[in-house]
Amino acid sequence: MKMEPSFCTAVFWRGGEKIDLNGQKPDAVRCLSVTGERKVNLSFLRDYPNLEELTLMEKCEGVEVLSELKQLHTLSLWLSAPVSWDNVSLPGLRVLHLRGEKNGDITPLLTSITYLHLEEMRKTEDLAPFLTPATRLQKLYLQSLPAVQELPALDGLPSLYALKLYELHKLNDLSALSHSHLRCFAASLIGDKLSAQALADAVMAIPNLEAAALQLADRSERRYGGIQKAFAAAGKSSLLREEISALTTWLSL
Repeated sequence: MKMEPSFCTAVFWRGGEKIDLNGQKPDAVRCLSVTGERKVNLSFLRDYPNLEELTLMEKCEGVEVLSELKQLHTLSLWLSAPVSWDNVSLPGLRVLHLRGEKNGDITPLLTSITYLHLEEMRKTEDLAPFLTPATRLQKLYLQSLPAVQELPALDGLPSLYALKLYELHKLNDLSALSHSHLRCFAASLIGDKLSAQALADAVMAIPNLEAAALQLADRSERRYGGIQKAFAAAGKSSLLREEISALTTWLSL
């Protein structure tokens, strides 16, 4: 059984720092989380050349050093002060998790990723700037985006086959699904004002749909009976596969 690499932490506060590498030497560390109450100069990451997963939180500077991390494939950002990514090249990056709206213009990071997770962006209405450059995207997870009312165009993402939505309460336009290349769709707590029929119709309009999880569209599951009836009437009941709503299952698709 493959052992999961342990996450090491580097915490910098105004009075000092605490780095916990779980007994490893820096060049053996594969996963690192960096938190800075004060602004952290990331040049110290040169001592961690074999990093594969990196989480950056709060305030950072000197992000150019990331270009030297040739093994880096997963990056999570939750910054409280934007940085410039213009001089950062990460051709090996495959997974990008963005939390909040202060990470700066992350366009340069999008070109090679296959999995994008957008989370807790309170004011963001238009998701197109995140998706248009991500032409290799295969999986997209949209979470806690209270201002989003319509899904962005998905037809320019030929490799995108799995979409998961969580807490998009104001979402009322799912028409982009009908022009997507999706095969798997899961949704929880979305489109509060959409009827069961409208929700079912939008999902059934996905041309190559193989599996859909919609039972948790509401906490009360109030619309699910109607959704089931709509799928049954269209002869598509077999497409309702609720097991894919679990994140671990969805990620393994």
